[in-house]
Amino acid sequence: MQGLQLAGPDARAARPAVLDEADLLARCLRRSPGAWEEFLGRYRPVLERAARATLLRAVGAAREDDVETVVEAALLALVMDDHAALRSFSGRSSLAGYLHAIASKISLNHVRGERRKGWLRFRPLDLEAEGPVPEFQDVDPERLAALRRALKELPTRDRLLLELFHLDGASYKEIAPLVGLSFNAVSPALIRAREKLRALLPRER
Repeated sequence: MQGLQLAGPDARAARPAVLDEADLLARCLRRSPGAWEEFLGRYRPVLERAARATLLRAVGAAREDDVETVVEAALLALVMDDHAALRSFSGRSSLAGYLHAIASKISLNHVRGERRKGWLRFRPLDLEAEGPVPEFQDVDPERLAALRRALKELPTRDRLLLELFHLDGASYKEIAPLVGLSFNAVSPALIRAREKLRALLPRER
């Protein structure tokens, strides 16, 4: 493995831990009996801590089922394609740090996926300015289905604007370069896109 050489006054103290880490990883890649179980015992808590911390930072809550979903997705990512992600570990950081980064990235992907399942759940359609995201309220399934259909009928940029702002919770500053607008042009463009979307929605009785 590359990148496991150490130098400096702490080299002697660090070398046993690094070599032990490298040995466990090598045994996992060889599929040695008991290696994967040992890996899980040592590093699953690392994945759990990373998932919990990232979810808390991203959405302010870390439900245990979400944490478990992220951890299982991270473990699947590690073993896919003949352990390609583990084979990519260079040793430039600790294995725990490497796994923490993987779990954090998967956590953010999970958050984005859950937001997309919600369909405009984070910012109501009548929220026309940036500000704190209101608490989620249940939305009628028929209303969500109508929103899906209407969004598909919009021009690409209008759909992207609405998804970025209402669905992903993006700010005007984040949206502007993604859709090729100036910062000041985002709000008027969003207003026009909402008007088009409302015209496509069934009128509420």
